[in-house]
Amino acid sequence: MTSRAEIYEDIRCVKARYCRFLDTKDWDGLAGLFTADAILDVREDTGMEPFVGRDALIEQIRAAVIHARSAHQVHTPEITLVSDDACDIIWAMQDRVVWNEGMSPIPGVRSITGYGHYHEHYVRESDGWRIASLKLTRLHVDMHS
Repeated sequence: MTSRAEIYEDIRCVKARYCRFLDTKDWDGLAGLFTADAILDVREDTGMEPFVGRDALIEQIRAAVIHARSAHQVHTPEITLVSDDACDIIWAMQDRVVWNEGMSPIPGVRSITGYGHYHEHYVRESDGWRIASLKLTRLHVDMHS
């Protein structure tokens, strides 16, 4: 039986890799952190419907930052065990995204600094914990021209 402390540490390591893989543009590593049927919900920022499936969500993430330097930080996880193999987590987050000249998807904006939360559901698969759903909510975004 895995202890609660071991589960929490495993989950924190998955999210740490998420930030590192995203910021270093390691798309294969990032994809390996999600379930095959994972859901990405960024409609609050984009107005787009949620992306369903690992390939679709990785492509959306890649498209958003491929022409940018980014730094994602998360902290103070609120972890709720749903079962031995599932949990819900809310992470406080801050991200900084600086697009290459002329590559920003936001007209007139060169970079952003965002503050908010990731709302996630994790499941334990045979080889470890994976993100099954991720919803980004923002409290504030500073836009820089």
